[in-house]
Amino acid sequence: MGNYTQNTVTNQEICNTFLKIMGDISHLFGNEIPYPQSHYYSNEYNRMVYCWVIDGFFHTQKNVRFINDVIARFKITADCQLHSLKASTVKNISSIKLKQFQGLKSLANDRLKDLNVNTYINSDYVYTCIVLQAEKYIKINGLIDYSVLEAWAFENFIDITKDKSTLKAKCRNCWNWYFDRNWALYHTVRIKKNKELVMATRVQHAKNMAQKKVDENISKIKNAITGLMADSMFKKKNGSWNGKAIADYLSIDPRTVNKYLKEI
Repeated sequence: MGNYTQNTVTNQEICNTFLKIMGDISHLFGNEIPYPQSHYYSNEYNRMVYCWVIDGFFHTQKNVRFINDVIARFKITADCQLHSLKASTVKNISSIKLKQFQGLKSLANDRLKDLNVNTYINSDYVYTCIVLQAEKYIKINGLIDYSVLEAWAFENFIDITKDKSTLKAKCRNCWNWYFDRNWALYHTVRIKKNKELVMATRVQHAKNMAQKKVDENISKIKNAITGLMADSMFKKKNGSWNGKAIADYLSIDPRTVNKYLKEI
């Protein structure tokens, strides 16, 4: 796909942008997205291609990020991909505001919740899309070929020179994340657990944490009363241990210290 920097026209001449999405998205028309202004069947791709004329063009970093997010939401929401995104000098044509595609956001969020995608990933739709595609590669090949992932990202998202480094960084971060985890799937394989089992696991975890705290306190008290200066620091004149002095030294509740002193 060509990029805007390859256009021979100037920014002042560009009036609109032609957005073409191909795939099965007809169920979105009229609800989440506007009805396309034209459509045709692509023999090359064996898919339907739907077209919109978007008001304005996208040259600033903020605008590029916005259109990237819209394209990513398309891919998360339905079986589709970007066909092309081209600037146009055609005037006097009815155009659509890009914000009219905002209905895709809620659909994409619902889809990501179903896949158990966390909020951090969810906040960046393009990166989320790369992650989901990476997991498809892992399911098929057992790993991710970085060059294939990067080529896919550039094929599906806006290829603007000043944004190439950002897109490459997203691919690199994704590849490194899965490489460090030996290609383990994280977002598209959900482990279903019985509710009672989940609760039992949480209760056991709480018990384990409580016992760990007990063991830590006992260990601290033992170290305190067996140290070289223990007698002079922590013993009373009658030879018994001064629980308050030990508690102050270890920053532990005196009642906890006195309790465990009886058990040691």
